[in-house]
Parts: sequence; structure tokens; C-alpha cells
Amino acid sequence: MKTLSAFFLALLIGLPTSAQNFRQLRDVKVNETSLDLSKTNCTVIPRNAMHSRYRLRSLVLPLQLDSVGSQAFFACKGIGGHLRFPATTRVVEASAFNGCSKLRELSFEGTTRLAPFAFANCSGLRTVRLSALVPPVCADNAFDGIDLRRVELIVPERVRKDYRRAPGWRHFFGKKEMANVCRPEEILVPKPLTLEVFPEETFEEATESSGKRKRIRHRPLTWADVIGVEAPQELNNEKLQAERILAERTAYMKVRRKTGPTIQLQLDASLPNDEAYTLDVSKKGVVLKGKTAAGVFRGLMTLEQLCIGNGSGARSEKIPALHIADQPRTQIRELMVDPVRHFIPFADLKAFVVEMARYKYNALHLHLVDDQGWRIEIKKYPQLTQKASDRVGMDDMPERISGFYTQAQMRELVRFAAQYHVMIIPEIELPGHEVAAVHCFPQLSCAKKPVPIRLTCGVSNELLCPAEPFVYEFLDNVLTELADVFPAPYVHLGGDEAGQPPLGAWSDCPACQELKRKEGFTENWQLQQYLFDRVIDRLKVLKKTPMYWYEQEFKTIQPGCVVYAWRHGLTKTAIDAAVRNKAQIMLCPGEHCYLDYPQQRGDMPEVNWGMPVTTLQQTYRLDPAWGQDSTFVRENLLGVSGTLWSECINSTERLYYQAFPRAAALAEAGWSYPSRRNYTDFLRRLRPLTDDQQRRGIAVNLSEGLKEK
Repeated sequence: MKTLSAFFLALLIGLPTSAQNFRQLRDVKVNETSLDLSKTNCTVIPRNAMHSRYRLRSLVLPLQLDSVGSQAFFACKGIGGHLRFPATTRVVEASAFNGCSKLRELSFEGTTRLAPFAFANCSGLRTVRLSALVPPVCADNAFDGIDLRRVELIVPERVRKDYRRAPGWRHFFGKKEMANVCRPEEILVPKPLTLEVFPEETFEEATESSGKRKRIRHRPLTWADVIGVEAPQELNNEKLQAERILAERTAYMKVRRKTGPTIQLQLDASLPNDEAYTLDVSKKGVVLKGKTAAGVFRGLMTLEQLCIGNGSGARSEKIPALHIADQPRTQIRELMVDPVRHFIPFADLKAFVVEMARYKYNALHLHLVDDQGWRIEIKKYPQLTQKASDRVGMDDMPERISGFYTQAQMRELVRFAAQYHVMIIPEIELPGHEVAAVHCFPQLSCAKKPVPIRLTCGVSNELLCPAEPFVYEFLDNVLTELADVFPAPYVHLGGDEAGQPPLGAWSDCPACQELKRKEGFTENWQLQQYLFDRVIDRLKVLKKTPMYWYEQEFKTIQPGCVVYAWRHGLTKTAIDAAVRNKAQIMLCPGEHCYLDYPQQRGDMPEVNWGMPVTTLQQTYRLDPAWGQDSTFVRENLLGVSGTLWSECINSTERLYYQAFPRAAALAEAGWSYPSRRNYTDFLRRLRPLTDDQQRRGIAVNLSEGLKEK
């Protein structure tokens, strides 16, 4: 077993505890398996200190420990054995050890306060020892997700009765589900266009067909009374989703009763939008109508959130009578993930689809190619994955990063995501960010020389050569295979950060200069346009719409293309270019939508190239229309995108941590109309959802307005 080196141990001896110290231990010393802090002067283990360190096997806490920050050891799945908290330990914050599934025993020598989900999902736990004569403060959900019948609680015998009655500890003596009350006005993200809730005691007068008036009492629906789901054959997938929600989220139990409330799923062609839906709940059941199956599914995601209730328990018992009418403001709401810099296992990619669908995202954008690797199987060129899918190192993280997706896996992902009405948009890169391809095929570049896989972030001057015939043969074959694997109508072509200075490599290439003379070009941007025009023409044959990151070097844009406004401070420039060229645009400006940036100062990622901060509030404040008129919204605005570049996201748990809750904020920005949006109200509605994520063992950033109250 590797032990903590003396040098890094010294960082924590006699020095103030800092996130930076622990960042070095967590990421720079990624291969350490044992962390013994007993000889340090450390009193505070900060939040995220060792977040998702899979390799960590043993942990010894400091002898003078005061506190453990939120998610400090989140998903450290390998930590096992016995963990002792000294009498000085004042608090273990929210989700500090959530997901440490191999922990076997806990000992508390003092009166340590346990925050929500502090030890949630520690499924291997078998013993908890306390010496305190007064039960310490313990959140009712501190040990959520554990079968406490298998855990022995050892406390002083004379105060055992006190523990039996104390919040949190009482569950060890017979776990009871906490009351999960649904208040629709206090949940639902994105916020629906129309929400009308009918309190149980209210009455409404209605006119019968005979002309007589009667009073209707609005009563809630009790899930235990529901007998099943009814849906036409064309909504079989949505019926399965509804049955899943009933089983996972409610007190529903399959019964043989022939009569009772049902969930009815229906299609309604009169609704105004393909994703529009109406949802009506009463004592008689649920009626959910959508213009299409996609609309029905979006309504089901609303229903699932209603079942989450206050987020305190796994199952909802009742839901009040209500009416919802809803539809999205934008066509595409996507998240982009980057499995190149750090690989995302295939199973984790599927799980991410499920989570984003809960917030009504309808597209997952896969950044499959970059300087640091090639992650998609291309049967015509097996060298791409044989030579460019395995490396050691990402900046100062000396870890092995390996893996790629087969075409069979991607076809499975497409089928799986379709069940959640999420399309998969593939991205390759051109003309820059292609070091991995040039590594395998040097003839693709102007220099025609082999280059190593890049191990750092930044911009490379290795560009595809627009004068090289093999470039077009290569791209034609790659795009043909991608078009066959991914049925979505879009393919993303990259287009960003093509060298320093932009496109400068072509100035020193004799073949490029000859092409300029032959075509009558005077500027390098015209060579880029030449390259893109040829690729776009091929995509048209393949019936795909091109997408790419907008740069100022794109002087013209072919009508029908989709550009992404991503550069901080250049959104209006990109919008003007899209309008001028009759193109569509996706909004993902870094100051609002770069979710790989820290959510606040001192948060992950602590170091790299000086990332700016993108707060939760900044993300929420995104205006997809960017102040433009209704004509722009109707003719040019396609949607919004949140980007999760992975230079510093080196685990699936960190992917979720960086995404949420900002992905929820962006979802509301893309779905809900401005008149329905309010940040303070959003925070209130978001809290039950983040509680539910923690309950399910999903990392979520609670640093802004969402901390324990």
C-alpha cells in the first residue's frame, strides 16, 4: 500500500489548512492509497478535500479535528475499516462521507453534529459507537440509503432511551419514512408556464349538463389508491416511465382492484408545441396530455418532481389537485460533456442522460475528439483508437486516462437516450484541436510530421491542412460513419481555437499558399471557409445540419448552419453574424454557461489556467434571447447549451458536482418564459431537488443559497 509522502504530509503540518493543500493531495498525488492525518496539525478538513478519490483505501483523521467540510470524502468508495472521530470534532457537514460504501465502523468520542446525508449511502456500515450521554444533533437523513437493521448502534446503556427518541438516531431502532409533503409551488424546475393548485378545502361551482349547479370539492390523490397506468400503444415507452415513477417515487402498490384512480397518458394534437403538455391531478387520478410522445414525457418529468415533494423521503403518499399547462421557450436545451480530456465510462454516460432528462434537457452533446485523444471508433481508421485513446497525464494530474466508445456502444446510447427523448449530437474538431488525429496520420497537417498526444490544455498550432486531399478523404469517411451511428439531424464540427495566432500555421505552408493563389484568396480565413464549405456540402448529402463554435474568423456562415456563441464578451457579435447570414444560434457564453468553471472562489477546480467563476446566479440570469426582438427568437434562436470541458473533471462524481445545480438553472433559462422566472423563488424550488440528489448519492454543489438551514 502506498502511504502519503513526507513532502505532502508536511503541507499539513504547522500550516493553515487550505483547499490548495488538499487539492495537491487529492489530484497531484492521485496514486496515494493511504491518508494518515494523525501526525498533522490539521483541524479543518475543507469541503471537497478528497472528493471522489477512488484509489484511497484507508483514512486516519487528525487527533485535534474540529470539522469535516461538505462532500470532503464524497464517493471515496475504497475507504474501509474503522473511522474514529476525536472528542474535538464539532461537525461533519452535508454529504461529507456520502457514498463511502466500504466503511464498516464509526466511532464518535464527543458530541459531533451530523449534517444532512453526512453518511448517506454507506451501505457497508455495520457498527456506530457513541460515548455521549446526550444524543448529538443528527439530521434525520444523515444515514439515508442504509439498511439500519444491519447496523448496530452502541451507546451508553443508561441513555439508550434518549437515543431511541432523538432525531436521526431513532431510525436505528426502527426506521420510519419521513413525511414527504408535496407543495407544487415549492418545487418544479423548470417552472411551468401555468400552475394552478387547488387546496383540499376549496370548492368550485360547476354547471351540469342539466343546467343545475353543483359544488366540487378538490381532494388530493392518494398514491396507494392508484390501480395503474393507461396509455395507447404509441405511448408504450412513456407508460413504462410512468410505472417506474409510481414504483420508485410513490406509495403505490400493484393491486388486483378493478376500479380506482389511474394515470392516463394521452396525445392531444391541439397543443401548440411538440413538447407541450397539460397535467391534471385530482382524487380520480392523473390525466397527462402531450402533443407528441416527447410532450407526454416532459409532463412525466414534472410529475416525478411533484412526487419528490419536499425531498425528505423516497416515497410520496399524496399529491394535491392541480392543473399545469406548459411548453418550452427554446427548441434545444443541451449539455455538452467532454470524454476526451478525462474519459467518461459508458455506463456513467447513460446515467447522466437520465439525470439531465429530469430537468427537460433534450440533447446530449458529445465532444469526442480533441488534442488529448480520439474517443469514437472509426472502422475505416482503427489507428485512431489504437494509438490515440490512451495516455498518462492531464496538466499536473499524473493519472492514466484511457478508453473509447465503440460504435455498438454509441448505437446503444442513442437507443437508450431516445427513451428519455434526448438526442445525441456528436462532435469532431476541425481545423484545430486535431492533434490526436495528426498523431495517427501526420499527412493530415501542413508539416506532415508525427506529433505526440497533447498532455496539457491550451491551443495547438497543429491544424488540418486545407490543401491536402487526404484531409477531405479522411473527413468524408469519418463523417459518413458518424452519420450512420448518430441519427440526430446535427453534427458538430468544432471550429474553435485554431492556432495562435488563429489560422497562422497556414501562412507557412507552401501548399496552402498555392491553394490561396489558385482560388484567388488573399486571407487565411478564406481557406477555413473553403475547408468548411466542402465539409458542409458533404454533410448536406448525409442530411445533417452542421454546427460549430463561432469565431470571428468565420466571416460568412452558410444559411441553415448552427453557430454557438461561446466566447465571453462576443455573444452579440455572434448573434449579429447569425442574423446577417440567416443562420441559427445556440447560446452558451462562458460567463453563464461554462459549468466546468468554479461556482465560487476556492471551489473545484482550484487551480489550472486561472478559470473565472460562473456562479449559480449568473447561470440563472442567462437570457437566451440576449435582449433581441421576437423576430430573432422566432427565426434565429435555436436554444441553450451548458458546457462541461473536462481538463479538471477527472471523475463522474465531479462531472455531476460541476453540472448541478447550475444545469437546473440553465434548464429553467432555456425552458421557462422570462415572466415566470425569479432567482429567489428558484432557490426555494431547487432545494428539495438537491436534497433528492444527495439522497440518491449524486454530487451537487450546495455552496450558493442551498446550504443546510
